[in-house]
Amino acid sequence: MTNLGPAAWIALGYFVAAIPVGLIVGKLRGVDLREVGSGNIGTTNAVRALGPVLGALVFLLDLAKAGAPLWFASRDPSVAQAAPLAGVEGGWLALVGLACVLGHIYPIYLGFRGGKGVACALGILLVVHWPTTLLALLIYAQTIWLVRVSAVASLTALSSAFAAMFLAQRPLAELILVGFMTAIIWWRHRENLRELPTKLIEAGRKRQRGPTDPANEDPA
Repeated sequence: MTNLGPAAWIALGYFVAAIPVGLIVGKLRGVDLREVGSGNIGTTNAVRALGPVLGALVFLLDLAKAGAPLWFASRDPSVAQAAPLAGVEGGWLALVGLACVLGHIYPIYLGFRGGKGVACALGILLVVHWPTTLLALLIYAQTIWLVRVSAVASLTALSSAFAAMFLAQRPLAELILVGFMTAIIWWRHRENLRELPTKLIEAGRKRQRGPTDPANEDPA
């Protein structure tokens, strides 16, 4: 493994994760995700605009573009041997992970207007502590089934993941990374939170009508 050093991995993590894969996949199909649906370039809007298959591809690519730089950085001897950052062991790796999430949310290639960061956060969790990723996915699936609002499911899953890592007494660097990551993603969902009461009411109405009710279908 090349000894790039912590600073290089932080920069590389940001610029790789800033690649707008959702926008690229959409463009290949003649769709600009910024101009349809919620205007977001992440998984949820990709599923709505491009279908489940390409939406899943966007999810996996977003996950990988954040997880891969962190995984490679964790195997760089120059990072492992670097002096603790502010006295925190693993602090440099935490910064690499945070840079990846920030790259996706605030990509330089799109004028610092990117996605919400949920898929990237899962990629980071997968590298940091994979059992927590499974927990987050299970909680997401349960919450989306109950309330049918992606933002609620995402924020519940990430918050639960942080709580689980805290209770498991994971290393301080991991807690700092996941804590900051969760806080940033909550901030990015602030508009969704303002609209939450309306969405929850609508979700409740759809559940009462049942999945086969024509009123549940989105207008063409």
